[in-house]
Amino acid sequence: MTQSALPPIDRRRFIATLLTGSAAWSWTSTAVRSEDAAPATTAWPVDQRVGTIRDELAPLIRDAQRRLRVPALSLALVDPDRLLWSEGFGLADVETGAEATPTTSYRAGSLAKPLTATAVMQLAGIGAIDIERPLATYLPAFRIRSRFQPAVPQITIRGLLSHHSGLPTDLNKGMWTDEPLNQILAVLQEEYVAFPPDLVFCYSNLGYSLLGLLLERVSGLPFDRYMRERVLGPLGMTQTHFASWPSPGIARGYRAGAAIELLPVRDLPAHGVETSCTELARLMRALLGGGRLDGHQILTPEAVEAMFAVQNRDNRLDMGVFTGLGWFLEQDTIRSCGRLVRQGGTMLGFSAECILLPEEGLGIAVLANSAAARRLLTRLAEETLSRVLAVAPQPLSAELFLAPAERRRAESAVVALEGDYATDLGLIAFRPDEGQLCACMLGKTFGLTPYPGGWYGIAPESLETLPPGLRPLAEARFQTQRLDGREVVIARRGDREMVLGEKAPPPALSQGWRERVGRYEVLNADPGFPVLDAEIKLREERLCFSYRMPRLTAATIQVPLQPVSENEAIILGLGRTRGETVRMVRHADEERLRFSGLIARKLEGPP
Repeated sequence: MTQSALPPIDRRRFIATLLTGSAAWSWTSTAVRSEDAAPATTAWPVDQRVGTIRDELAPLIRDAQRRLRVPALSLALVDPDRLLWSEGFGLADVETGAEATPTTSYRAGSLAKPLTATAVMQLAGIGAIDIERPLATYLPAFRIRSRFQPAVPQITIRGLLSHHSGLPTDLNKGMWTDEPLNQILAVLQEEYVAFPPDLVFCYSNLGYSLLGLLLERVSGLPFDRYMRERVLGPLGMTQTHFASWPSPGIARGYRAGAAIELLPVRDLPAHGVETSCTELARLMRALLGGGRLDGHQILTPEAVEAMFAVQNRDNRLDMGVFTGLGWFLEQDTIRSCGRLVRQGGTMLGFSAECILLPEEGLGIAVLANSAAARRLLTRLAEETLSRVLAVAPQPLSAELFLAPAERRRAESAVVALEGDYATDLGLIAFRPDEGQLCACMLGKTFGLTPYPGGWYGIAPESLETLPPGLRPLAEARFQTQRLDGREVVIARRGDREMVLGEKAPPPALSQGWRERVGRYEVLNADPGFPVLDAEIKLREERLCFSYRMPRLTAATIQVPLQPVSENEAIILGLGRTRGETVRMVRHADEERLRFSGLIARKLEGPP
């Protein structure tokens, strides 16, 4: 139900960014009220090559913090040899007045993943594991159900590293607790894979938790100790920790300007790291230097190349998403930058962004103590690198050979744009014969206009009435194609294309599923992380499942369901949380709903 490193609402922001570009957030400074005190700033010496850039960006950063209510922000800019700029802005703890510095520690969410991937590649480099082998080769206790063939999915270590394992996004029950990581193995035996392995990119925190258990099994060491002794220690990242509970002195997390209680984290390998920008600077310098830092070879250049190499070149359903091992990859996102390597994170009360330009020898990490700061950090990181490249281009520092991040070309069959499609913006029905697009879950209809080549767009007269959740589609064009045996709707804006959603099969509801429509109470939510207002609804003869997670977002999360048996239904669509299973199970004489380890019982009374 939840995506710890990126809440469900942020998936919509990803679509907005892909379809509209990163201009959704602007660096344009606004007038500052005289009563607004400037946030505190703590800087280290700035390299003379970037001093002017720092002086230009610093007031814009402070202004953005005020407008977006981001109490603290810290950054570090590096090349392979040195720290070029490191600075803290604002307050790490508003209540005590503690200033943010370059060494302030933050929860960094999914920046844990590149560190976990580094550890896995170390083991691969010494022959302790083969990333082409199934995970069960090294972790025999791993079991999960599958409705695909073969019945026992061959989930490889490479698939886990590149988010192509087919595993669910999360195992929600226990995620916000300090229970031992190995507890997930028993629970997983009752869960299903979401997709066949290697079919489609599906972001999975669960996959990285299993990589942590792999490290424990092969090394014989607890995960946090292995990371401390074999990765963080050799990198000189002595103040970086993998910890369930927040450490004393860490920045306080905020939401909408108010301090929040920080919860424990079970999935340390996926999103349980605490670190600072100056510590991340050491990781970035090592990777930009071909795995070498301060005379120590942390990874071989071949391992670094493998981490930065495109893993999903033949996965046509991924379209514009390119994955490495522990990193996401882009090509010339910043003009003439070549390969761009990035990973970000969003946690309860925190945001993080890390970008490397290996062909230019530059890297930047930005951390903040507000979950709403993610787009600010992304824009700041890209803007900083763009300005540095414009005035102080760097030579290739590591002898890395990186093929362009691009998809192999193949013809796609265009099919009629007609029917219901499960998207991250809800269930959308295209009715071109009637000239309509229907947002089924919202109960709203908009006009469609045909364009050459079998493309359609939302009619101009309907644009002003689009609700906020559908505004990313305003200037997009739509077409249905058949890719890898799946019928999907493509959204295009300019030269950018993405798979917006997959065509849903015709609704087929048994009487049993109709009787399950109603409100449910979640019985075993984690302490401090409530799951509220769970409900199975019927919309135009289609089931949908909705719930609220107020610690993540005020919005109601709503997904379409398709029954696949009398007791099981899947969440329709492709990608994150899609393909996951909602089951009805028996408990004594009562039927209960099970999803991702969470158990709910139906409430009496009308839905």
